[in-house]
Amino acid sequence: MFVAPFDVYFSENEQYDLPDQVVQPDLSVVCSKDQISKSGCHGAPSLIIEVLSPSTALKDFNEKFNSYQKYGVNEYWIVDPGNQTVHVYTLEDGSYQTRHLYTEQETINSVLYPDLHIPLESLFKLR
Repeated sequence: MFVAPFDVYFSENEQYDLPDQVVQPDLSVVCSKDQISKSGCHGAPSLIIEVLSPSTALKDFNEKFNSYQKYGVNEYWIVDPGNQTVHVYTLEDGSYQTRHLYTEQETINSVLYPDLHIPLESLFKLR
């Protein structure tokens, strides 16, 4: 697991010295050691989590959503602290299907990692 700043390099032809796009997700889960280099991750992480802020919301729901889908990020979570919700998208047949919008007392269940369960109550717990 890697936290920003951590570069993720996307390339349609796997030429990561000249990538098509470079992003810095808030959180990246990379399961293949072969993807990791000193400069970051080459190719799609298994799971990416973005945390919304007013200045990034549009980009996370549009640009990044489309890029992550295009380059094969298997699971994409968008955490919205303002509304205390989490959108979870899973890649199926090359496109994201809305898996679930988790709210309030629900527990996030990852499709990719069946043993990963996160109660929203603990995620948004006020300190």
